[in-house]
Amino acid sequence: MLFELVGQIEDIEIIAVGGNIKEIMRLQRQFGPARWRKLKGFSHVRLQSGKIRRAELHWYEAHGIGKKKMKIKRLLDYEMATAGKSHKYALCIENRDAEDLEKRKVYQVLSDEDAEGEGYFRVIDESGEDYLYPESYFVLISLPREAREAIQVPIQK
Repeated sequence: MLFELVGQIEDIEIIAVGGNIKEIMRLQRQFGPARWRKLKGFSHVRLQSGKIRRAELHWYEAHGIGKKKMKIKRLLDYEMATAGKSHKYALCIENRDAEDLEKRKVYQVLSDEDAEGEGYFRVIDESGEDYLYPESYFVLISLPREAREAIQVPIQK
């Protein structure tokens, strides 16, 4: 597992429902047709390092299917440092428990010194959003300018 929940998820909010979920087709293909919702909430998590941190979590949920694809959006007890930093790129070499990563695919890595200090990269995954994944799932690579421009994903706010 990428992380372990420690305690209950609090302040749960619905982010999107049904057709307003960007990856609704992937969810239905992977887990079946249902009334899917994308939610967010806050909880303490145990990271792979064993440290416990407060985090914002995102996941999908449907009645009779349960919670799927729970991911850390950000660690909350430190400020994220991203402004003015250049992007890095990484080759995915592992995707265990990470359905939104594909092995042998190059991903854009956003700067997040706090997450990197805990052994995670902030990666724009197949959902098109940035989430934290273990650094050990990637190998940083250098790309020529033309390749960087071709694969760079616009950052969503």
